[in-house]
Amino acid sequence: MHSRKYQANTCGDDTMNIFDTMQNYVTRNHYIDVEDKIPVFLCSIGTHIFNGLNKCGTCPFVPTGEDGVFAIDSCILRHDKAPLYTPMGHIADTRLHILMRGMKGSGKSVLINLFLAPRTGLLSSPLNADIGMAFRTDVGPNSITEAGMFGSVNEEGEIMGRPLAREMCGGFLGFEEFSSLVDAAKKDHSTDMTNQMLTSTDNGRVNKAMRAGWVEYTTRYTLWAGTQPGRFEMESGMDRRFFIIDIEMNPEKEMLFKKAQAKQASMSNIERAELVDMTIGIKEFFTERAMEVIMNPPTGLWFDEAFNEWLFKPEVRSHEADLFRRLAIGYAIMSPDYVGGDKLAIKMTPQLRKILDDCLKMRRNVMDGDLLLIKTAFWNTQMSRSNLLKEVSRMITNGDYQASKRWVEDNLLIQPWYSEERSEASGRGRKGVSVFIGYNQAPIEPAKATVERAQ
Repeated sequence: MHSRKYQANTCGDDTMNIFDTMQNYVTRNHYIDVEDKIPVFLCSIGTHIFNGLNKCGTCPFVPTGEDGVFAIDSCILRHDKAPLYTPMGHIADTRLHILMRGMKGSGKSVLINLFLAPRTGLLSSPLNADIGMAFRTDVGPNSITEAGMFGSVNEEGEIMGRPLAREMCGGFLGFEEFSSLVDAAKKDHSTDMTNQMLTSTDNGRVNKAMRAGWVEYTTRYTLWAGTQPGRFEMESGMDRRFFIIDIEMNPEKEMLFKKAQAKQASMSNIERAELVDMTIGIKEFFTERAMEVIMNPPTGLWFDEAFNEWLFKPEVRSHEADLFRRLAIGYAIMSPDYVGGDKLAIKMTPQLRKILDDCLKMRRNVMDGDLLLIKTAFWNTQMSRSNLLKEVSRMITNGDYQASKRWVEDNLLIQPWYSEERSEASGRGRKGVSVFIGYNQAPIEPAKATVERAQ
């Protein structure tokens, strides 16, 4: 095992630098346009491990020996230690869920399968997962209902079947098309899908009161998904739960894909064998790092001033700061410099700064695209707030009027070029709200000499 680790290591040291190794691995496998995306997945794995350390000291699925009681026999994250990261007195959830937005054929599924493909994925090891020596992984179905994802109850009040969210506790769940979850929420049988998604990805809680009983449990899965721009929907606070990756597609990149496929098809057997050896080494690293963190955990967290200053940038929204803080925790967990038994120091290294800058750029490209659309379409325009909501509903939220209200509150109210004014008209009836998109011009004061001449 040590020899494989050494061969896969790009630093020539006993401890693998997983960031450099993964870049070498995807380069030799001829992956296209993944240099700024692979680190996000590695940090997500790191935050998943840290979240297990922080929250899995009390596991709800420990086998009890009772018949009919759901249990997970073995889990790599199970332990009996106290939590160590409790901001505001609460046990923080540090999972970093990922949502990739890109055109069809841009490589979203390629990234998910790189880590989660059955048996060949870098995180997939079903036999080892069964004995608590690896993570549980799964690529979700193309169609799913709320009951299939979160569970329902029979006439006796017992949870039926094995809902996917509960089954994947402590593991990684991928969806090649996130719209399979979003579209299910629009159907009569799955109207509560969005609410359960919000709570399960935020704090792990699934809680439904039904006629025959309760569906209630805690789950700690990490979700990775992809979606196309036309199907991208992040209303109801979903954007606060997901780290956004933007994948561009153009004719030049399509040609690069074709050339990469030709190189992959002509790869020699020797090179394929070397890549298999790297695959084994990377898989072993993920398992060993998880066990190392659980068995020899840090005693606390410490963020340096350079990192805090980066978070204070105006481009980072207040609700996004915690996502980037989780990313930095994951980076420190996966770093070759990780040492347990002391405070985990999150330092702003040049590599971490580049990861943060790349991720912020991708998030702004995605999240501010709709904002730019509204700004361009209605610049220097005054209208009633109700008309604006209708336009937002038509152009952005796919006809969902309530979602358009949330979108305006989350995105427009904080902009310096957006203002609202309540009508001062007297009389009965509801006073309307007028909005102006643009910079209000201050009234021009006449020069003093002009005033004197007029007098």
